Amino acid sequence: MKNIVVLVSGNGTNLQAIIDACESTITNAKVRAVFSNKESAFALERARKAGAEAEFLDPKLSETREAFDAELMRRIDVHNPDLLVLAGYMRILSGEFVRHYMVE
Repeated sequence: MKNIVVLVSGNGTNLQAIIDACESTITNAKVRAVFSNKESAFALERARKAGAEAEFLDPKLSETREAFDAELMRRIDVHNPDLLVLAGYMRILSGEFVRHYMVE
């Protein structure tokens, strides 16, 4: 089973499409966790309904973008993702974050 972690910022229609696909046609994968930088993102509710961990990370609690990204990476890595999806995630990610998840 492949673990999918999704980053979202809004309503979660793309997330819902991924969840639906995992329940129907992509049976060897599951959305394990969803993270958002927006507390009011309805996508977090969609994630909970699907049985995935849903978590809001407040960027205002981090002194820098790099500090926020480091905390986000730490929390993502707990889920051992095989795939990290940015589904409407509207926050710019640091170069270190991108390099951390690059597949060569």
